[in-house]
Amino acid sequence: MKKIIKKIIKKIVIVVLVLAILFLLVYFTFPIKFQTKDYTATLYVNGIGLDNYRGGDKDVQIPNFIGIFPVGAIEEKCFADNETIETVVIPNNVKYIEYGAFDRCVNLKSVEASRIKVIEEFAFADDIKLERVELGENVQTIGRLAFAGCHALTYIPSRSSLKEIGGWAFSECGIEELGDLSGVNVEEAYIFEDTPWMDKQDTDYVIINNVLHKYKGDKNVSVIPDGVEVLAGAYEAESEKPLTIYIPNSVKKITSFGLFCNPNYVIYIPASVEYIEYCERGKRNGCKIITVLGSYAMTYAIDNDINYEIVDGWDVPEEDSAE
Repeated sequence: MKKIIKKIIKKIVIVVLVLAILFLLVYFTFPIKFQTKDYTATLYVNGIGLDNYRGGDKDVQIPNFIGIFPVGAIEEKCFADNETIETVVIPNNVKYIEYGAFDRCVNLKSVEASRIKVIEEFAFADDIKLERVELGENVQTIGRLAFAGCHALTYIPSRSSLKEIGGWAFSECGIEELGDLSGVNVEEAYIFEDTPWMDKQDTDYVIINNVLHKYKGDKNVSVIPDGVEVLAGAYEAESEKPLTIYIPNSVKKITSFGLFCNPNYVIYIPASVEYIEYCERGKRNGCKIITVLGSYAMTYAIDNDINYEIVDGWDVPEEDSAE
């Protein structure tokens, strides 16, 4: 019996030692940088990331494997500033298009993939000829400025699976219709700024999923409609027109930094607001905040050295009577 126990203990010790050695090998060996004919790449424990495209093809087929290892990501700036590529086909193993991966590829016209999950910041920014983007039905996140400046792109890629779109993601694009964005988080600022879709909106308040994205009115008083929950990039930071803004109790979050950068704005912020995005410029030449004692807005104003006034409450005027 003792011999059996000793054998079992011996086997356990051997297994633990082998696992420890494997762990140390992985820890001290990975990641591994290497080069192929067309790429500089990095081998990680869970696959390969492509770091830099070194080829000269006009039509690029991303490899699904290099050797026995799957290619899982097109990494930061891999194709950035490439003036040759016109089409890219991305295989099934690739799930991530990382920061600036295709930034300023001025002749890129078409991207085709099937299982992309995340498109990071600046991924396709300023690809002015990009008009066809098919990324499959698994895309969950489109990061900030991901397609900014893609003038030829007229639609939102992979809309059906989306969960979140970052700020400025489609600014200065050719987006003509948004389609159904139900369930998509569109709380960040200026997502559809300077697009044909935004230009043709003929209402004073452009609202998507209870998020106010644009104020297009021309009066000196703006009374935000009740029911808006997030204020996202609705007001211009550089506007020279004096404007008094009344925020309703339905608003919980403000991501519109333009509000706090403009010295011509007076903003009535209720206690319902629980978050305000930081604006460095607000310290130097910012707005005036009017709020109630103990509110988040009061704390925000104090912490960021913004002009503020505490009142017991306020009456909201009729916006239509303000000229």
